[in-house]
Amino acid sequence: MGFLDNSTVTVDAILTKKGRELLANGGDLNITKFALSDEEIDYTLWDVTHPNGTDSYGTVIENMSLLEATPNRSNFRSFLVDQSLAGTEVKIPQLTYTNVDKNTPITIQPETTGQTETYTYYIENTNVVKFETGGGQSVKSGAAVSLKTQGVNKAATTTVTAVGNTTGISKVITVSVKADPTSNVDAQGPKQKDVKAFAGGANAFNTTKQENNNGGKGY
Repeated sequence: MGFLDNSTVTVDAILTKKGRELLANGGDLNITKFALSDEEIDYTLWDVTHPNGTDSYGTVIENMSLLEATPNRSNFRSFLVDQSLAGTEVKIPQLTYTNVDKNTPITIQPETTGQTETYTYYIENTNVVKFETGGGQSVKSGAAVSLKTQGVNKAATTTVTAVGNTTGISKVITVSVKADPTSNVDAQGPKQKDVKAFAGGANAFNTTKQENNNGGKGY
């Protein structure tokens, strides 16, 4: 973490951990949208008593040092939006799930004030929670979505971000799952894929292990 030189207009763009993970897995970032946040601004520094008048009320704010971008962020706590969306909010009844057992179903059904829209849902870590349908995918769209917590060998926390497809306004849900002593899944390890068995008469095989006619094992 460091500070940027705010004497000039600077755009500091970096890949987050999630972005690097996507590239490492051979994916394409295909960036189509961006979000702006003002969460590092302290608006209590807006000084309506400044002796130089209204043009100087924001002098302290405008001269604040800017923080460098950080790769560990997965969401913003606040967003800047178009003025036409002022007052619009995505509402979700419950934003925090703590100390949850594995295989617990969670339904997320957002509502946007003054709008009818669908949402895109982004799971930060599919080792901790997955969509009930769709295997190990981390992105899904719809009016609502059903999730299921996963078994992990150590207690872990992840986020699910719901983004309005019309407004672009988002809400972040935090899910914390209990440790499962019977699980060998590391929440921070490689993403788990669904393993499926296939049967075909005499040629039946399983994707994880296969017994051959000579008593050996094939993989």
